[in-house]
Amino acid sequence: MEEKPRLKIFNFFNILLTVLLCSICNSLLIAQQKNNFNDQRYKYRVLQKIDSLLKAKYVLPEKAKEYAGEFNKKYESGYYKSYTNSKEFAEQITADLRHITEDKHINFRVIESSGVGEKPESSLHHPIRYHLLGIKENKGFSKLEWIDGNIGYLDIRRFYYFSDIKDLVIAAMKFLSNSNAIIIDLRENGGGSGEYLSSYFLKYPTQLNSWYSREDDFLTEFWTLKEIGVKRCTDIPLFLLTSKRTFSASESFAYDMKVRKRATIIGDSTKGGAHSVDLYKIDNQFEIYIPTAHAINPKTGTNWEGTGVIPDIIVPSEFALDTAIVLAKKAAAEFAKAKEAKLKLAVEEMQIHMDRAERLFRENKNDEAGAALDSVFQIAGKHGLINEFFIDVLAYNFYSQKDDQILYAILKKKIEFFPKSPTAYETLAYAYYKNNKKKLAIANFEKVLEFEPDNRNAIRMIKRLQNE
Repeated sequence: MEEKPRLKIFNFFNILLTVLLCSICNSLLIAQQKNNFNDQRYKYRVLQKIDSLLKAKYVLPEKAKEYAGEFNKKYESGYYKSYTNSKEFAEQITADLRHITEDKHINFRVIESSGVGEKPESSLHHPIRYHLLGIKENKGFSKLEWIDGNIGYLDIRRFYYFSDIKDLVIAAMKFLSNSNAIIIDLRENGGGSGEYLSSYFLKYPTQLNSWYSREDDFLTEFWTLKEIGVKRCTDIPLFLLTSKRTFSASESFAYDMKVRKRATIIGDSTKGGAHSVDLYKIDNQFEIYIPTAHAINPKTGTNWEGTGVIPDIIVPSEFALDTAIVLAKKAAAEFAKAKEAKLKLAVEEMQIHMDRAERLFRENKNDEAGAALDSVFQIAGKHGLINEFFIDVLAYNFYSQKDDQILYAILKKKIEFFPKSPTAYETLAYAYYKNNKKKLAIANFEKVLEFEPDNRNAIRMIKRLQNE
């Protein structure tokens, strides 16, 4: 009876020892592979793998064999034999492949640890790497600024997945939405993922680009997003700054805006990368980005590959912002003038309905008065005037006994527009309290507690009213 548990323990340690030995051997093989970079046979296998991936995966199949053939000739000639440093080897291959293909998206590189403990060859490497990059770059948002003349300025240096940065994008766009002109700086933007920014400046639905995938033999369409969390800025004058470093996803955004005449592009022609890439692992030391799909714009039927996006106003990129500010100030003044004229007409119409509502409330014709007040809020809503502060200031004029019906009607409108706001119910509760309507006050303070169970003021007011 004693032998069985011993056998189990023995087997467990045998298995553990085997696992450890395998791990050690694998580590030694990896280390050996990395340390034996002078081994020409190893280097040759790496070059052959690149060659086969180019043939099988590169976005343009008719060009893939040609490019692979030219690369094959280069390494067969012994061109890479003298390289003893893996990083220099990778950099030279990248330079050669870009020269052969004229495709700036190709990138062959050494896999390096992020420095926080993950193994560079492990599956954790890329998630950790991109996480750290996102922190370092603040998810691409470098600067958000207000320039004299009601000009909003955004410097964005990389596009991250919209789902990951939605709150940040919405906050930035809310900041910019009050502008009379917007400048978006793409001069240091190297690309990324997604075309979400176009959704804030174009109507929904608008087709942006299609992407043709060689491997899937499929055309994927990309459209403006329906839910973007803020009102679209479809009419605010827009200026985009570009440089020779503007690349990939940022070029896509600039191209979309240019072909639809939605923005004025200022600066240098962009880098010229209209392909998207997939990442392929060569081994535990090297990986390569190979273009596998290309953009097709629905308006032009082509893209910006090789040529880049050519600005409307060509100036050296270092002077692009100064040029844009001059133009934006002029455009902002014209936009503000037109916006003010529309607002003036709206306010005049609102005043007519407000005067009528006040008169009818004082005559106790509450239904007709309510309809007139509805008209005031409909017009205000169309012109972006509605917020809680606007309604509070409007209501402030009617905190008197004779105007209590107008006051309640306005504060109920606040609840109608902001049904999940505890302050909307709290304001109405205090209005009832001031006019000695205890039951209604208690009911609205209790509503506050549904949203904010720990609201001490509401708790104290309920106790006070119940004890009076």
